[in-house]
Amino acid sequence: MIKKMVFAVAIAAITCPALIAQEADIAPAERKKIESVIQDYLMENPEIVMMAIRELQRRQTLAEMLPSVNLYRDYLEKDPAAPVLGNPQGDVTIVEFFDYRCGYCRRHFPEVMRLVEGDGNIRYLPKQFPILDSPQGEPLSMLSAKAAIAAQKQGKFAEFHKAMMSSKTQITEDAIYRIAESVGLDVAMLKSDMADKLVEKRITNTLSIGQDIGFSGTPGYIIGDDIVTGAEGYDRLKEAVDRARKGKVE
Repeated sequence: MIKKMVFAVAIAAITCPALIAQEADIAPAERKKIESVIQDYLMENPEIVMMAIRELQRRQTLAEMLPSVNLYRDYLEKDPAAPVLGNPQGDVTIVEFFDYRCGYCRRHFPEVMRLVEGDGNIRYLPKQFPILDSPQGEPLSMLSAKAAIAAQKQGKFAEFHKAMMSSKTQITEDAIYRIAESVGLDVAMLKSDMADKLVEKRITNTLSIGQDIGFSGTPGYIIGDDIVTGAEGYDRLKEAVDRARKGKVE
């Protein structure tokens, strides 16, 4: 109980220190006693301050990005053409913006799948967000994204996605097609489907939406009314899922 109280006070002190300083209903002696208890507790448990700072950052992220998320939510969560991993009827949806060439995305992928598979009631929607291509280099992020969309036409998106995210090799054009072949895709058909202009249009639409929301890197997650920017680990994702499941808006 005291931990929750101190955490709330820490949040208030960080977000609105004047509110505590100007509290007129507390007698000076009582105020001093309260301040001493809080100070002692924080000195013994400094992680509380870090928790408060992280919570403040979370709330700031929501204030900046959630209005745009809500603008695009139906498209992001209910697009019938989008591939779905996990439980298609799940009660919580995770939307992930990722790039196959993003090392953080690939290292974080096992944590995402641990949550999705362990929970059993999560809809997981990976969204192509190929932002790592440079004008001077090969467009390998875009090529990978096209291959994934084309793999869906052969009913092999999940297999291709998992293989790409689990691959320990550098992503090259040859590697993309080797991985595609390894999961049973017809590579000739894949290449033909990748050339479809509608495939690229789907990807550029998602790119525009992600950038409009405010994602500037990968991975990025939308989980209910929570937003996770970066590979913050299993516990952070589970916290967001639990919050979404409870319908808690903060």
